[in-house]
Amino acid sequence: MSDVFQFLSDLDSIRLRRAKELSEIKVRMNELGSIAQFGVQSKAVIVLSYSHWEGFYNDCVSLYIDFLREARKKVSDVSWPMLIGLLQSDFQRLRDRNHSQLAAVEFILRFQEVTRGDFLNFDKEVVSSRSNLDFRKLKDNFEVMGFDCSPFLRWRLKIDNELVRWRHSIAHGDDPDLSTIDIREHVTFTQRMLLVLSDCFQNNIMNCAE
Repeated sequence: MSDVFQFLSDLDSIRLRRAKELSEIKVRMNELGSIAQFGVQSKAVIVLSYSHWEGFYNDCVSLYIDFLREARKKVSDVSWPMLIGLLQSDFQRLRDRNHSQLAAVEFILRFQEVTRGDFLNFDKEVVSSRSNLDFRKLKDNFEVMGFDCSPFLRWRLKIDNELVRWRHSIAHGDDPDLSTIDIREHVTFTQRMLLVLSDCFQNNIMNCAE
């Protein structure tokens, strides 16, 4: 159990470091005052906020998979859809061979083998973010991991429209309408989302440790 608490502590430490940096950003915005509300400073804050949202999610995934590896959990005992992380090359081989009957038989035999597999060779990329961590991507990845996505439902629109879409707009050289937003509240919202992410992964680590 001590190892479990170490993973929980590591996750807390990473979140607190990111939350502290976001708090420092709010302090700087307060110092700049209204002149920063619609300028390049606000755009920078929006991009940084998204980077912490996506970056912390990937931190959580990495720690979670490391925990499952160390605990020597079988993939099928944690979440059947996570077998995708052991079958990526097999899916590709099946496609490359035009889903022939022989290829299908070999795939089934391989599937039977990996149902006994652990997380040693699990491909984290199948549940990582790829520069677009909107609610749909989060929900899809949570379904693979067997997580409950309902804690995020109340913030679905804010995640998609503000946390993600504003960042994408700025990254593509556009000028999102920031006239009605409080940039400091945006940072606070990002911090809240990091906390909800942390709770989700920590709860699942504890559940797997039981």
